[in-house]
Amino acid sequence: MRAPIFVLICAVFFASCSSRVQYENPPIRCAGGQLNINNATEPEFVRLPGIGGPTAKLILDFRAANGKFRRPEQLLLVRGMSESRFLGFKPMVCAE
Repeated sequence: MRAPIFVLICAVFFASCSSRVQYENPPIRCAGGQLNINNATEPEFVRLPGIGGPTAKLILDFRAANGKFRRPEQLLLVRGMSESRFLGFKPMVCAE
């Protein structure tokens, strides 16, 4: 009789511990499903149309040097980013 009660107590304890996990980095996706450019990694940027490895690296370097983006339009400040390229993936990104 004691073993099932002990197992139940352990299960409740571990379930309550897992709900307290705090994540250091916010999710890579925004509420609307767009890519969060403030947490995206190089492979995620490369999946966007018109963004290759070198451009993804430039975006990451820009973010590291200047801090988080406040708006997706700030990607236009990244060296080599044209307005037409940006407009091709603008609906797919957000800045949170």
